[in-house]
Order: sequence, then structure tokens, then C-alpha cells
Amino acid sequence: MKNQSIMDQQKEKKWLLAAAVFVVILLGIWLMFLNRTQPVKSTANTHITYAMPITIAAIPAYVASEKGFWRNEGLTVNRQMFSSGRLALDALLSNSAEVMSVSETPLIHAILQGNKIAIIGTVTEHQETKFLGRSDLGILRPEDLRGKKIATLAGTNSDYFMFQFFEKHRIAAAEVSVISMQPPDMVTALVNGSIDGYFAWEPHISYAKKRLGDKAVEFLPGDLYRGRHCIAMNSSFLAQQPEVAEKLLRGFMVAQEFTMAHPAESKEIVGRVTGLDAETLESLWGEYTVKVELDKALSGILERQSAWARARGEGTTSPPDAVLQAVWTESLRKISASAVTYDDIR
Repeated sequence: MKNQSIMDQQKEKKWLLAAAVFVVILLGIWLMFLNRTQPVKSTANTHITYAMPITIAAIPAYVASEKGFWRNEGLTVNRQMFSSGRLALDALLSNSAEVMSVSETPLIHAILQGNKIAIIGTVTEHQETKFLGRSDLGILRPEDLRGKKIATLAGTNSDYFMFQFFEKHRIAAAEVSVISMQPPDMVTALVNGSIDGYFAWEPHISYAKKRLGDKAVEFLPGDLYRGRHCIAMNSSFLAQQPEVAEKLLRGFMVAQEFTMAHPAESKEIVGRVTGLDAETLESLWGEYTVKVELDKALSGILERQSAWARARGEGTTSPPDAVLQAVWTESLRKISASAVTYDDIR
């Protein structure tokens, strides 16, 4: 009887061991199935190049870059600086950069020329485009621009503002000698007297004002122009890697919050990038509103400037709504639906 009991105990142990092995096998199969059906979140870091213009309007871009907000999102952003947004746009169109930012005007020209560009958000409202002239060269009032040699950079928001400025003050294009020039060259040309004035944006206005002293005459945009600093990507890249746009926008959102909470440090960052002194930057800071959005007012801005560009002979073969359709709302809507009030017509 004793031997029988021992044999029964041994059989019971073998049965329990077999059952345990069976359970382990089932658990392993279940885990394998779970891993195959669940998406694997990539922890890989994405490297991109951002073609970034020198402008105070790029406040949140400078802050996000300097504070590592994109790195926290898994993006390594190589910042390439350009004296104008139009040159930064050239880098995007040549595929030398995956993202760039600029006021809306150069983007409108590029879209009307057939380039497939997506505007994924705007990050700053601004009134930075102005006119700067010299009183000792006979410019005291807007009407004094007649007969003068004036510079602008064709295809930029300063070019659009110049058109509106002339129209308001009833100055015919034939009454002014207008030349296209890069902003750094405008500063030099005005200081040495090669031109009488120029239309440009900050910090290129303040650069010359500081050197001219009381000879400088400045005309502000007033209600003629209020622009947006737009974030743009090539449509093909956006389609292939939509997650990059979302990471960029999240970084901008954090930069917006930081700028509001830490204005002094934000100004220090912008001053380092633009070369503006603290006093000048303080005087200009109120001209910019950092806000990541795609709002209803953007469509009106795009429509007015598209009509202006088409009146000059551009976009004759592009669809009537080509520019409006270039606004891509999906990425920002995923992050913050309340930030999107733009009418998505696609």
C-alpha cells in the first residue's frame, strides 16, 4: 500500500509538471500573437534640416531649437540660417531641407508656379514689414518716394507691402525706380547712399536705423499688412512621413508656452540668433504674437495675396483654389483641434 501511495504521488507530480509546461507554452504563444498584432512604437531619432530665415517672426522656431523641444519629440533638427525666407524656400524646393518657415507671400508665389507645398501651421502673427528711408535724401513723407530709388526683395511680403503702400498713397509704379536686392545688401546700400530707401522686415530695418541715427525715416504697415509666419513642407515628404509634421508642431506648441512663461529668456535667444541688442528687441517685441494655429483669417490673407500675384501674371495655369488647398490642417488638428479654425476646403 505504501509503494502504491508513492507511485500515485509521483504520477501526480508528473501531471502537474506537464500542466505547468503546457500553460507556459500557451502563454508564450499568446505573447507572440500579441506582439505581432500590436504596432511597435519606434524609438529611432529622425534627422531633418530646417531652412530658417533671420527674422524676429521665427521666435518659436529659435526657442524650440535652442531649448531642445524638438529633440524631446525624437527629432534632430539641423538648423540652416538664411537672410530671407525666400532663400529658405529655395532650400525646400531643391530638397536641401525637409521643412522651412517664411511669411506667406513667397509660399503663394511658389504654389502658383506649380510647386507642391503644404502649409502645416502658422506660428507667429506679425507686423514686421516696413519702409526705411533717409531724411537727408529727401524722404520725409510717403509722397516723397516719387522719383526715388527704392529696393525690395521681389516675391516677399515686403514686395506685397510695397504694392499696398504705393496704392494707398497713389504712387504709380512708373514714378519710382524699384530694384530687387537681398536685405543685408539693402542695409549697406542705404547707409552708403546707393539707394534712397527700402521695404524689408525686422531685423533688417533696425540694422540700418542703428547706423543712420536721426537720418532714418520709418513708415510702419499700420492696417495695410499683418502677416503670418508659416511652417511649410514639400507635400511628398509630408505624405511619406506625416509623423515629422506632428513632432514639429508639438515642439512649436511647447515653444509657444515657454515664450509666454519666460519672455526674458526668449528674448535672449532671439537676440543671439538675430544679432539685435536687448533695447531694440524690447521695442519690437510687441509687434509679434506667438500662436500656433491655422485660423480663419489666414484664408483671407492667402486670397488677397493670390489675387495680387495673379494680377501680375502669375499662376495662369494653376487651379483657382491652389493656394487655399495648400493649407494642410490634419497634422495640427490631431494635436490641438481648437487651434484649427481654418476652413478646410479639400
